Amino acid sequence: MFDKYAGLLYDYLTRKKRLVQLILIFIIVVSLAALYFVEYESSMDNILPQNEVLSRSMEFFRNSNIAGKVVVSMELTSPEKDVNDLLREIDLLAASLDKNLFPEVAVGISESAFARDMDVMLKNLPELASAGEMSQIDALINKEHISSKLHDAYLQLLKPQGILLNSTFRSDPLGMRMMVFEKLKSLSSSTGYEMEIKDGHFVSRDGRHAMLIAKSAVAVTDSEGSRKMLDSLKKNLEGLPEYIRADVVCGHTHTVSNEKLIKRDIVLISLIAAVAMLLLYGWVIRDVSAVTIFMIPVVAILISVVLSYLFFGKLSYWVIGLGSTVAGIATDYGTHVYFAAQGKSDPSTFVKHVIKPVCFGALTSIAIFIAFFFSRIKGYNQLAVVTIISIILSTLISIFVLPHLMLKKDGGPSFADRITKKLENMNLSSGLTVLFWFFLTIVLTYFSFHVEFERDIKNIDGTEKVIIDAEKRFQKTWGGEKTPAVLVVNSTDYEDALEKNEKIYRDAVLAIGKDKFTSISPLWPSAKTKKENLGQWKNFWTEQRKQRLRTLLLQEGKKYNFSENAFAPFFANLEAANENNKGDAGGFPDESGKSLFERFVQKTDNGYRLISFFPDTKEYVDSINEISRQYPDTYLVSSTVLSSTLSEAVSEDLKLMTWIAAISVIVMTYLCFFNIRETLIALMPPLTSILWLFGLMALLGISINAANMIAGVLVIGLNSDYGIFMTFRSRKEMNTGTITAITLCTVTTLIGVGVLIFAKHPALSSVGITMVIGLGAGFFSSVMVVPKLCELFVKKTGMKL
Repeated sequence: MFDKYAGLLYDYLTRKKRLVQLILIFIIVVSLAALYFVEYESSMDNILPQNEVLSRSMEFFRNSNIAGKVVVSMELTSPEKDVNDLLREIDLLAASLDKNLFPEVAVGISESAFARDMDVMLKNLPELASAGEMSQIDALINKEHISSKLHDAYLQLLKPQGILLNSTFRSDPLGMRMMVFEKLKSLSSSTGYEMEIKDGHFVSRDGRHAMLIAKSAVAVTDSEGSRKMLDSLKKNLEGLPEYIRADVVCGHTHTVSNEKLIKRDIVLISLIAAVAMLLLYGWVIRDVSAVTIFMIPVVAILISVVLSYLFFGKLSYWVIGLGSTVAGIATDYGTHVYFAAQGKSDPSTFVKHVIKPVCFGALTSIAIFIAFFFSRIKGYNQLAVVTIISIILSTLISIFVLPHLMLKKDGGPSFADRITKKLENMNLSSGLTVLFWFFLTIVLTYFSFHVEFERDIKNIDGTEKVIIDAEKRFQKTWGGEKTPAVLVVNSTDYEDALEKNEKIYRDAVLAIGKDKFTSISPLWPSAKTKKENLGQWKNFWTEQRKQRLRTLLLQEGKKYNFSENAFAPFFANLEAANENNKGDAGGFPDESGKSLFERFVQKTDNGYRLISFFPDTKEYVDSINEISRQYPDTYLVSSTVLSSTLSEAVSEDLKLMTWIAAISVIVMTYLCFFNIRETLIALMPPLTSILWLFGLMALLGISINAANMIAGVLVIGLNSDYGIFMTFRSRKEMNTGTITAITLCTVTTLIGVGVLIFAKHPALSSVGITMVIGLGAGFFSSVMVVPKLCELFVKKTGMKL
């Protein structure tokens, strides 16, 4: 029935071929005009699964003050220059940066800012000191400690700079300032950097490097914005003198590098594949009209991009690039129709004969990409639409337009005719090849169960070597080799966030230790805790304790000629603290404390976000994750968690899509033949390609990742077509040059994807390896195995020439 109605439709459209061609030209012109209005986006969100953990992490990277940092490390390369030259240049660089792209720039922390931070903490010490710290202070009130402190103070005051320390000693004879200092110091350890402060600048310990930290207005996931930002920064760095080398370290460089490598590889590969195909087709076919075979997918992709834009709005650059490559399989349909029609005085009979295998070959490919709609990756959904539309259009143009564009030939058989006749008459399939195929498939099936999924996204990161080298130099100079994991606390209410953060801090200290968990909680607790601390402070400083301290200071002070009123400022501050601190200063820190809180406390559109840091190892991540589960609106951001979650999400998608694709291919193949034996034989090439592919990947140590997963699906689609065409050919109803078409399609595709193996981007390289193995296995089984299986298990009809 399919053949009957397909034939009638072909005859009808043949009579209307001029009208069909005019309509096609009109659609092409409209699509070309509409292409100008199509908008694209380059966000990485399109190629990530819609997963809660991944979505939260990406949202954190987009909006966090931490993730958007751009760090510039400047190094003195001339021994004749000193640190003063370095600091002058880094100040000039900071002043020259575009404020629209870098709204906040820091080259260090001034001594006055640090002193202000200390003053803020000391002023609030009655509210900040915990019961444990009260015990530490109590331990300081003894003769031995007081004597030691006053002795040290006496020696310091004898020095020239002692006059500057006079007020400090008088207001803090116990050294409580050091308690605050240690807290502030613990916060800086969360960066993992090893640095010193010189003249208010971040300077390396060797004194030959300085650091600039800028907050970027561009999200790390925005590749287009990242490129513009880095271009602007590059222009600023070009103004540095020759004796300074600058390294830029930020997530934006990875985003831009990956996109640049992918675009470069795709352009190179497309050119090589196009030239190879033109040369090969030109040598085999030697017919100018064969150029239309290559124009079919181009036209189909043009129209599909415009139609997809109407469905989705903005389209991903990544999807368009990969979709164009995937849609290139549509060349196969034009090739089969061309070889069926070429050299025939009346090609209609031969074209009608291949309509069914061409259509069902296209339908199996479409069925595979329908499985992409079940993926949680938005980009895969777009890819499915672009590809399906392209395949449908390519199939229709190949069948109903291409035959009428082929040039009529006069004279004897052409070179292509002779090659076709020779290949069709060769007995390439034998019992020995089938036996070899069977045993090799059994062996590789065993190994296929041992293939692994890529769990570290960094292994398919295409960052250029120059960026990696810059980061290695940075880590060697400043430390911070491993980015810490982050625990995020979100709340619409600031006090609620602080209270939750306190509880988490106490649990985390018990779980992994105080030195492994850096939080703002010890420095800035909630109003409730501040009120409790203030009460403890007032109860602690009883008149008896103050008098005991006065007596000790007076007795020991006489040994070093301290006056009776030397430490009056300290006791005055105690009285002032009791009067001024009410325990209700829990609001959002003002500008005086901003430098302390910026890294740990952030105001968001929906409220507040508090951040704590800890080492990003599996042991610590698991411990903190258990704590996080007990508190709503808290979550972890960790490269370890991100990689494992991405791997799990992609593998789940792959399993679901594989099952859907497998069932769809089986159903479509059966509908093509309505014969179980022919269906099973036609499925041998895609089945073989998957088993051989996974088996060889396991043997070669290649993991399945998000990139080669697409290649694997494409391999199934191509080999499904080969299986259908070869099984259909084995009916021996008509010689339509099937083997020549399949061989030509396979060779050209292998040339194109084979170049991918040498791509610089690891993801594209893995795609190349996947395609070469899968296509090679599918071609071998379709040409060398399927004919013999058909001969053994399927009843044949007579050949019609």
